[in-house]
Amino acid sequence: MLKEQSNCSIEVVKTEVLTCMDLYNHLQDQYKFVIPNSQIRVAVNHEFCSMQKLLQDEDLVIFIPPVCGG
Repeated sequence: MLKEQSNCSIEVVKTEVLTCMDLYNHLQDQYKFVIPNSQIRVAVNHEFCSMQKLLQDEDLVIFIPPVCGG
């Protein structure tokens, strides 16, 4: 869903944000995502973490929207 809303699956972002939540909010402002950050899971460098995780240069951040199904 986020991929369709942003029209890209990978994006390199140069920003001064500190946490995953800051990054998601930055992207949400840019792309007008309709999913609130409270419903998003995040992984940094292929490991699930909290939205409060501090980011480092070159981190790979993956935002995972909620999915339905069983």
